[in-house]
Amino acid sequence: MHNERAEATERVRELNQFLEVAREAAYQAGRFLRDNVEAIGDIQYKGPENPVSNIDKGAERLVLDIIGRAFPDHRIISEENGQKNASSEYTWVIDPLDGTINYLHHYRLFSTAIALLRGNEVVLGVTYNPVLDEMFTGVRGGGAYLNGKAIQVSKTRAFNETLLGVGFPYDRSSEAFHRCMKNFLAFSENGQAVRRDGSTALDLCNVACGRYDAFSVAGNEIWDYAAGVLLVAEAGGVVTTFDGAPFLVNGKSEILASNGKIHDLLLKRTRKKLAGT
Repeated sequence: MHNERAEATERVRELNQFLEVAREAAYQAGRFLRDNVEAIGDIQYKGPENPVSNIDKGAERLVLDIIGRAFPDHRIISEENGQKNASSEYTWVIDPLDGTINYLHHYRLFSTAIALLRGNEVVLGVTYNPVLDEMFTGVRGGGAYLNGKAIQVSKTRAFNETLLGVGFPYDRSSEAFHRCMKNFLAFSENGQAVRRDGSTALDLCNVACGRYDAFSVAGNEIWDYAAGVLLVAEAGGVVTTFDGAPFLVNGKSEILASNGKIHDLLLKRTRKKLAGT
């Protein structure tokens, strides 16, 4: 038992060292985004309604440089530059600008999100909102924090008192989009209010710190949600798929995240809508 505790303590210590680098990378990228919101230049499209700008790429270069110098042997998956393969068991997952469409419209709700995987398990998550200067951080087994203060999910139990968040994928013809729409209806008909903010990374942070009681989305990419699902779990919340299966970061891209207290009720309402009843 003593050895297990010592090993767990050592793992958290190591992760906290990684965390310092991730925090700095997210902070630098976020400040770059904030300071250059009026300097958007060339906009390209990776797919229908999936834009990328020179600012996305500039923020990503900052993150890649900081993490690459600190951990040159680690693998990297990033939204704009793809993958850097290496032999390490660690993989960094980077979204330099989550909420790109918001950003391009000068709607100041966006973030930089960074996660670290050990194998297929998320062990570290950082999401930085540069507009509000909010830094969400967490390591597996070490809790979740907002600007250094511990956070927890909400205590709401009554469904009609819930504030709920929803997200949608870019592809409106996809099954994922239609499943999200049904979830939106389930939330709208039963919750106190529903919000659609356009940044999955921040939406999950809002669950982690108790602003949202739950959030659902499908059809996103790993860099959109990897940091956030860890933060929700470390803040005491629950993350599953829409049908209640355990959420796997490399599995089905379908997220139902909640404070845990309303999760069974959410699943019941979601299943009913998805079944068309």
